This record gives sequence, C-alpha cells and structure tokens, in this order.
Amino acid sequence: MTFVYLAIAALCVATLLLLLAVAGLRACFTRLRSGWLKRTLWWTLASLPVHALVTLPLGLAIFATRIVHTRLDEQGYAGPRLDADGAWQMQSRESLLAERKGEAQPDAATLDAARQRAIALRSSDGIDLRAFVVAPRSAPPRATAILAHGLFRSALELEPVGAMFRDAGCEVVLLELRNHGGSGRTTASFGFREANDVLAAVDWARGRDDLARQRPLILFGVSLGTAAVGFAAPRVEDLAGVVVDAPLTDAIATAHRMLGDGPRGRRGFVIPQPIRSLTLTALELVAGIDLAADRPGDALATLPPSVQVLVIGGGADRRMPPEELQALFEKLPQDPSHKSIWIRANADHGDVWKVDPEGYREQILRFVERVAPR
Repeated sequence: MTFVYLAIAALCVATLLLLLAVAGLRACFTRLRSGWLKRTLWWTLASLPVHALVTLPLGLAIFATRIVHTRLDEQGYAGPRLDADGAWQMQSRESLLAERKGEAQPDAATLDAARQRAIALRSSDGIDLRAFVVAPRSAPPRATAILAHGLFRSALELEPVGAMFRDAGCEVVLLELRNHGGSGRTTASFGFREANDVLAAVDWARGRDDLARQRPLILFGVSLGTAAVGFAAPRVEDLAGVVVDAPLTDAIATAHRMLGDGPRGRRGFVIPQPIRSLTLTALELVAGIDLAADRPGDALATLPPSVQVLVIGGGADRRMPPEELQALFEKLPQDPSHKSIWIRANADHGDVWKVDPEGYREQILRFVERVAPR
C-alpha cells in the first residue's frame, strides 16, 4: 500500500512542477497575476483524485500488459542440456548467474546441443514463439507432453517437470509463451491469446508425421501456463491428458487476492479499493480482454470425460487456495478413474515440485501410465 501512496504523491509532485514550469515560462513574457501560487497549489490538490482514480490505474494497467517479460536473471537461458549419458543437467537461476559471472563454464558441445533443441513456432495471431524439444531416453515416445510456464518465467522453470515426463517415456516440449524467453512480444492477455501459443505447439507436435499425430498428447501448465492450457485444451481434438499446477480458475478473484490481502500484500504491495478495481478495468481496456470471462476453470470443465486430468496445488498457496482447487476438481466432468487431485501440505504457489520432488515424480508417472499405458 505504501507504493500506491508514494506513486500518487509522485504524480502530484510532477503536476506541481509542471504547473510551476508553466508559470515560469509565462513570467518570462508577462507579469503573473497575484495569487498565482495559491491557485497552482489548489490545482495540484485537485489533481490528487485524478491521479489516484485515473492516472495510476491506467499506468499500472499499461505496465502489467506491456512490460511483461521473463525476469532478468533467467533471460540468458539457451535450452535444456543433456550430458553424454543422456541425463538431464538441471539449470537454475543460480547456475545461469554463475555462468554470467564466469564462475562456471558449460561444455561447448553441450551448450551447442541445447541450442539445437530450440524450435521456432508461430501462433495463429502472428506471434513468433520459441520452444525446446527433448526426446525420451528410449524411442519411440509413449506420449508427447507440451509444458507451459508461469508469469515472468521461461522454459527454465519447466526443466524439473520436463525431466519427470521424459523419465516417464514422453517426448517433452518446453514452450515459452509470448512475452517470455525467446518468444515475441505483444500485449499480454493473461491466458486468452496465450492459448494460441499452446495450440501452435500442438500443431507442430502433431504435424510432423502420422506417428506423431497418433501419439497421446498431454498439456501441462503451471500458474499463468494453466490459463493458456485451460483455454487451449477444449480446442484440441483427441486430447489425452491435462495437468494443471496452481491452476488459475478465476482471473478477477485471483487478482484481488494478489493485489489485496494475498501473498503480495504480505510483502507490502497492496492496492486498496477502489483503485484496485479501477486498475483491473483499465487493464481490460488496454489489453482488449474481459476478465470476467477469464475463467480457465470453466473451460477445463468442458473437456470430454475421456480426457485424463490431474490437478496439483499447494496447501499454503494463497493465490490459488486449496478450496478453489477442490471446487475445480469437483466441477470436472471426468469420473474418478479419469481425474485426480494432489494438494501438497506446506507448499506454496508453483513450488510443489521443489517441496516434494519425489511425490511430484510419482504423480507424473502415475498420470502418464493412465494416459498411455504400456
């Protein structure tokens, strides 16, 4: 909340300085009328509600939709690396930092092979995308798994889960959504148009040959990636399975939790009402979306009963709390043999695989076995 007050104060100060600059220019050519300073201060005071209710919400909306990008410390990610024995060499923000500082030097051949795993895609609305493909340890793949990351992340975030799908015998596609990683930039839509990115990866995966087209297809998303997957999944014919981790079910409710008394609030970033609602309205205008319709959970509930679904969440996640995940699970049309839910106690948003990697691996292995039994 301190940020909001400081931002409004800064805008008012900027307004005062602008008015003083205008008065100074006028003084160069004519004599200022008495009381000009008092009027300037009154105009500055009058600008306060304008900045609080218009300027700041609009500025935050523009920031949220136009400056979305992968966080700086993982922008150097160049692709998944395998060692000589085919084992996945896990990378992290810390390992990338060590390489930038010259404290670690990757093998040139390994690095070149990682870059060779990149593929170029193009969404139906014209956005260039980057993805990475990792083949399973043994051919042929039993399924293809397309993975989508969270907000401000890249394919780097997906490596641990990608390795689990690979160990289960899947071909893995690590997709970088628009505005992230090596993909093209455009106005963010928080799942609506990002679904086109997932569909572009689906078209690539199925468009190579008949074997690839017949192979079971799995979509995986975490956080923002679940919105893209949620809106894309009902549009994919013969989809075999969907895994959503920390799934976004209702954009407006999630935004109020994050910007109100949710996890960001605990760190001091709170936008009070009515500024918060005005910011969301401005975001809709800037992005050209309807947040009330941004309900990926409702889209997932339209999947055919034959699609296998796994819902994963953290018991300590306040952005996507357990009760919302349970409500999503109960709304899914699948019978108990085609859907499952795992809420890991003491895990927060999108870090279940960090808190309990072995439990996560077991969930993925079981899921792949349901989708593509050997």
